[in-house]
Amino acid sequence: MSQVANQPPSIHHLICDKTISLSEFVRSQLYIDHDKISLLISLGSLFVNKERRFQDSLIHPLDYVRVHPYPKRYPVNEIDWNSRILFQNDQFVLVNKPAGIPVHATLDNAIENTVCELSRFLKLPLYVTQRLDVPVSGLLILAKTQKFQSEFNRLLIKRKLDKKYHAVTLNVPPLGLQTHYMEKSLSAPKKMHHEPSLNRLHCQLEILNTQSHPLGYLNEIKLITGRTHQIRAQLAFLNCPILGDTPYNGHSHPQGKPHILLQSTSLSFNSFSFSIPPSW
Repeated sequence: MSQVANQPPSIHHLICDKTISLSEFVRSQLYIDHDKISLLISLGSLFVNKERRFQDSLIHPLDYVRVHPYPKRYPVNEIDWNSRILFQNDQFVLVNKPAGIPVHATLDNAIENTVCELSRFLKLPLYVTQRLDVPVSGLLILAKTQKFQSEFNRLLIKRKLDKKYHAVTLNVPPLGLQTHYMEKSLSAPKKMHHEPSLNRLHCQLEILNTQSHPLGYLNEIKLITGRTHQIRAQLAFLNCPILGDTPYNGHSHPQGKPHILLQSTSLSFNSFSFSIPPSW
């Protein structure tokens, strides 16, 4: 695994050589103090044989231990989750996700995310139906039942969910249908191309309208295919990166926040239709 010079590794891969408690083993190998190990366990930053551990327990010879010693933290305690709930019934809850918070567990932090916080607040399990990138805000549906989760996923596959976003860009993008092809990759930023190939994903969105905005241009966008980072990558490919989206060559947020000016503002499916105005 590559790493920056003089920077400690972000992941440690260890093999246990005896029967010992997980905390004692990690402490003996990495010289991490007790409080730090307790925090890592509480966040779900330790794995044994690829399974996340949320409590200290015995491990055994040849057990594989993965440690994320520097998990990324998210300010979930600063959020009034009650005010973020816009609608709910016995099948799902609609939330206005804040920017800067993951939708679900990340590899190094399973606790500080929208699903976990709302599940705790509502005192019931919630299930992911769709995803928004960490720096993206706006409308998000979470299922209260696995049946609804499956039904909603089928709507997504059949493209029977109408999704619109608003984004602020410094340049004016072309109106109308935009079709590009994204390289298949687990890493970001995503790379776009004009031509299809076997290693590229078909991406489509429609730019419905553009108007002047104090920070640039406010664009209403209909998302047709739902690829990871798709709107961000396509707008950047059109030389219209989203304000604040520095991985895609966008200018920094005007207030210095680690957010981007991209928001999910409209969701319609079956007999439901929800919308909110952009927050900037």
